[in-house]
Amino acid sequence: MTGNRRALQEPLAVAPIGNPPVSDRCVNKDDALRPPGRAVTDALILILAGVAGAFLNTVASSGSAVILPIAIAIGVDPVVANASNRLPIVVGCATAVWRFHRAGELPWRDAVRFAIPAIVGATAGASLASVFDNVRTAELLTFAIVAAFIILLANPGRWLHADRTDQEPDKGPLVLFLMGCVGAWAGLIAVDSGTYALAVLVLLAHFSIREANAIKVTTLGLAALVSLLIFSGQGQVDWRVAGLLAAGSIVGALLGARLALGPNAAKWVFRLLIAALLIEVIHLVSGFL
Repeated sequence: MTGNRRALQEPLAVAPIGNPPVSDRCVNKDDALRPPGRAVTDALILILAGVAGAFLNTVASSGSAVILPIAIAIGVDPVVANASNRLPIVVGCATAVWRFHRAGELPWRDAVRFAIPAIVGATAGASLASVFDNVRTAELLTFAIVAAFIILLANPGRWLHADRTDQEPDKGPLVLFLMGCVGAWAGLIAVDSGTYALAVLVLLAHFSIREANAIKVTTLGLAALVSLLIFSGQGQVDWRVAGLLAAGSIVGALLGARLALGPNAAKWVFRLLIAALLIEVIHLVSGFL
């Protein structure tokens, strides 16, 4: 297993005995040795990563597959990167929720209904995040990517024609249970949680792609907020890193919502879901995941 692979898998690993406390990892001891220009460059990189991540999270999924490797590459501790990433998810989702609401595409009652099991699941997932070792993390990520590809490619026509639907949405126990499972995955590690949420809402519950995206950002934003509170209580959040990512996420979410609400939204969502999964495959093969 390569060093890079261990790096991105470490967010879910237990810190070995003798390592500094997680809260100490929020302080990069190399910062004092860096030239001033490097700090500015790193800040700009984090802001741009936040833009890209929120754009993907709003339109499709897997913004974390962009943010985490970039944050780790500039020296952010993997545990801290995983925890700090929850703030830009919260801010980006809140921005997208506002935009979908203004466009009249957010069914609030349904969003709240699905958010409840997602929050419960996220609480469990975030609480379990520290008990998974590197090997199990790699297995989970590989399974998640393969499963997402199967879900997308098994019925592409349903995705491509999901701009509008005449079917009454299914809001039954199975959908609620699956949204709870999505929340648990989002709490554990955010990668692909948006893909699974859209799959449940579009393929099973029969929401239109616009309504599904609006419900997705609402439920996953609340799930990320729960995770953020848990990780913050454990001293894992670097608020400077999180703040820079969050600043970019506002712009990314606005751009993403504009595309998600535009013509041919279903086609764009499907294309970007495939593109996001390909990014994850590249990371996996190259050793980042």
